Amino acid sequence: MMISSTAMELEENRTDPSATLVTKRTIENNEDSDSFMGSSMDVRKMMAMVGVFYWFIMTVIVVPTACVATCWIFLCPIMLFSMPLFNRLEHELCRLVNDHWVSNGQYVGLNVVEYGDDIEKYADKRCLLLSNHLGLVDHFCIMTSVHDKKSLAGKYLWVIFQIWKATPLGAMWLTHGNYFINGGAGKRASAIQSFREHLENKYWKHDYGWIVMYPEGSRLYLIRDAEVKFAEKNGFKPFVHCAHPRTGAAHAVLDVAGKDAKDNSLSRSGNPGPIEYIIDCTLGYPKGKVADMGQIMLGEWPDEDSTVAVHYRVYEAKPEFADEPTLRKWLYERYEEKDKLLAKFYETGKFPGEGRPVHFSLAKNLMVQVFWIALFYFHYNFWIRPLAGAALRYLLALF
Repeated sequence: MMISSTAMELEENRTDPSATLVTKRTIENNEDSDSFMGSSMDVRKMMAMVGVFYWFIMTVIVVPTACVATCWIFLCPIMLFSMPLFNRLEHELCRLVNDHWVSNGQYVGLNVVEYGDDIEKYADKRCLLLSNHLGLVDHFCIMTSVHDKKSLAGKYLWVIFQIWKATPLGAMWLTHGNYFINGGAGKRASAIQSFREHLENKYWKHDYGWIVMYPEGSRLYLIRDAEVKFAEKNGFKPFVHCAHPRTGAAHAVLDVAGKDAKDNSLSRSGNPGPIEYIIDCTLGYPKGKVADMGQIMLGEWPDEDSTVAVHYRVYEAKPEFADEPTLRKWLYERYEEKDKLLAKFYETGKFPGEGRPVHFSLAKNLMVQVFWIALFYFHYNFWIRPLAGAALRYLLALF
């Protein structure tokens, strides 16, 4: 009859007291090690939660309050006598907001690597950036990528979904001049017309540079079924790694701010300084596993890989793109290339060419935090505390 190795060891231990003692000590050491590892993980999670609390308070309360109050109380009056000075100061404030978002990304370990064309050459030009949309982390990736590109981070105008408008972040973005667009086919005509008016009234007046949007309309996982239905309805092959872009908002930009066919120094609306380039931006997450916002705030990335790749291709914004069917055909071709580019990226883990890591120093991170805390503290003493005190005294007087 055969006896297992474990059974044989137990039998030996019965006859050897020293072996029994060693076995007990080994078990105790393993248990102590497991207990230590468990307690270490608990401490790490607790520290992560403290960090999450700090960044939440800063991002949702401190920065929006300080930014909006500074703009309305101190900067807006400057518009009465010097619009260029207002724009310069407001753009600098916007850049510091962008740096705070980049700091958030640095805290959770986000690493951004750029591929393709060097967009710094176009940072001070007027451009339309069109990006695929995979998750909420996309915003952090783009903001991180542009933070060191001259004046770009302070002068961009985002086109974002309406739901953000009712949040503290929305109040801050609305103050800067970002445009909140309504979803749904039924509202398309009115939304596009409103967006056109927004561009005509604010784009040149406030000296914006890049316009940033996600032309697919939403995050990919939310529109996969819609992409298949759209492709089948129109006789297209559905994309796998992106979706066919909606052209309405992009066409509005190029119809209002695109180059005039007769004079390329003017926009189609007659304003000097038209959109000169279209920046095709492709975001890629390792193996296609898009990071969840809640998880990464605790430092938990898919496969423990926190690197996101950003690929850029720069194209001239041609006057003929003011014709929507022409623009639609061109964009569909670009997104077909994008789908293939992402397929290759998910196989190899990188885009073509040499990667360029984006750096954000810890010293700059700390300086940005000190700036926003100090600015909020100033507003707290200047009007928040006196106003809150007056309101409290009024309520107490009622009783």
